[in-house]
Amino acid sequence: MQSVFEKAAAYPLRAIVLFSLALLLCGNWLLPLTDRDEARFGEASREMLQRGDYVVPWFNGHWRFDKPVLIYWCQAASYRVLGDNPFAARLPSVLFTTGIALLLANWGRKTTGNNKVALIAGAMFVTGLHIALIGRVATADMAMVFFFALSAWSGWELTRPEQPQRKLWWWTFYISLALGFLAKGPEAWLPLIGLILGRSLRKESFRLPLMETLVGLVVTVTLVCLWGVPALLQTGGAYLHVGIGEHVLNRSINVNDSHGLAGALGFIVTLPVYFLTFFVSFFPWSTRVPSALRRWWPERSRDDLGWYLLVQVALVFAVFSLVRTKLPHYTAPAWPLLTLWFARQIGGDHDHDLGAWFSKRIVAMTAVVLALTLVGFPLARGKILTENLWDAVQPHVRPETKVGCFGFTEASLVWKFRAVVTNNLVLGDDMATAKKFLTNAPPLIIVVPTQYANLLPETNGVRTEVHGLDMVRFKQMNLTVIMRP
Repeated sequence: MQSVFEKAAAYPLRAIVLFSLALLLCGNWLLPLTDRDEARFGEASREMLQRGDYVVPWFNGHWRFDKPVLIYWCQAASYRVLGDNPFAARLPSVLFTTGIALLLANWGRKTTGNNKVALIAGAMFVTGLHIALIGRVATADMAMVFFFALSAWSGWELTRPEQPQRKLWWWTFYISLALGFLAKGPEAWLPLIGLILGRSLRKESFRLPLMETLVGLVVTVTLVCLWGVPALLQTGGAYLHVGIGEHVLNRSINVNDSHGLAGALGFIVTLPVYFLTFFVSFFPWSTRVPSALRRWWPERSRDDLGWYLLVQVALVFAVFSLVRTKLPHYTAPAWPLLTLWFARQIGGDHDHDLGAWFSKRIVAMTAVVLALTLVGFPLARGKILTENLWDAVQPHVRPETKVGCFGFTEASLVWKFRAVVTNNLVLGDDMATAKKFLTNAPPLIIVVPTQYANLLPETNGVRTEVHGLDMVRFKQMNLTVIMRP
């Protein structure tokens, strides 16, 4: 009798799509956008629709330069169909993650002719601990990772000396570089550097004509400029100055938001951080990677694709190890390529226990993810500060309500309130500004940490306190809300 693993391997692409969508969509409607980045992306996409401005994203009435425009387009399209809600905000990331799994399955089957490799590569990718968590998050990461992986695949095919479909892969590669940049920025162009390294180190295995490459780069830059030039003109160059200068270059040479350690010693100490966190990020598959690497190493000179995949992985780890600001998801572009490399190593084994080993871990990770989303998300919802606040004030919120938040200015409040109000929220930390805000004509709502509430003048408004977990700082907080209907 065929095992479930063997049945799924008979139709790997179909199995991967169904499994990935079921796993990553499950429970996405149960948890609000409480993470700071999720709320900012979600709200900026909503304001894109409200303003009809599809060139420059806005957040709470101000330009948002953190990332290029592609993910906002995707989320706005999702809102058009499903409305502006957490499920719709997260849907593009889920689709991109599923697309990556499908890409890996296709690439694996094409290069090995083995359906087991295809199934293992796709399923392993979506159940790795890190991807199982961030693969559903409403940010730009998975869009960029998808085009990064597509660039890596098309770049490999493009440089095959015997490739009969060079034109198709050429266009795919350079368009993918452009879309990857529009998703998150210049890190999406690392696959090109990987190809140059391949051409430099293994000349006979990589065909990369100079003129053809230069023409391709012109195509990539031109596609980026179709959005970039209007964005620069509309913002007077601020998109370049802030988006690249502050959010790329500054993060490379300085520690931002305490995500790293300052000073020369801090830089040295954090250099190996991604090589250490690898075993958590790629769990449960990471435990078998070292032994697979030891077996592969003597064969490295005869395995151009395996060598190429690891060069691209090493490039990602090396670049982001040198970047001063450190966050676990920065190395996410490496995971698809590492997954395919590992799937090729173990998928070709004739070990009869492979199916059992793989299936047990898939079942275990699926159970963990489903428990988190279907049980953990509903339990967490009632403990989240912004949810408790919204439950307390929602009956008093009208489109014309003016809202001020002082001392607690999380993006999730903007996301919540602007689902109803048509005004931009007033955000700040100065209690003098808070007092001035109270002089506005009602209806108004003001939110302050409870320890500062006694600094506000008496008012005939409705006063209430809420308590809960601030998900950004991950600590319990008390807020006081004053409502003047």
